[in-house]
Amino acid sequence: MEMVHRHMKKFAYIGLYIIGLLIVNSILFTHQHSLADGQIVVHAHPFNQTDNPPTEHHHNKNDLQILQNISLLFFTGALVLGFIAKLAPKENHDTLPIAYHQTLAISDFGRAPPKQFL
Repeated sequence: MEMVHRHMKKFAYIGLYIIGLLIVNSILFTHQHSLADGQIVVHAHPFNQTDNPPTEHHHNKNDLQILQNISLLFFTGALVLGFIAKLAPKENHDTLPIAYHQTLAISDFGRAPPKQFL
């Protein structure tokens, strides 16, 4: 059971790292595009902001669909993992294990027991 907890902890750290990267990506690289039919699509992905402003780079519909599916995938995956972690069986820590360690130390042997006469 300890190994399962260790793996769950590793997955949690990896998930937090990925979510942190997604948040940083959203903060730094969010931009919008106006499509031909008038829709405005807002998304985030890394691009060179100095040479290529967001209005000058273009995506086709497939690119926008893939970007939307990736962001939806991570959001849905985080929700599913959260529910799985909530529903996972927990160890019962109501009782504590008790270990008895007894040692007998005889430092003074004293005299022999009395002799019985019959």
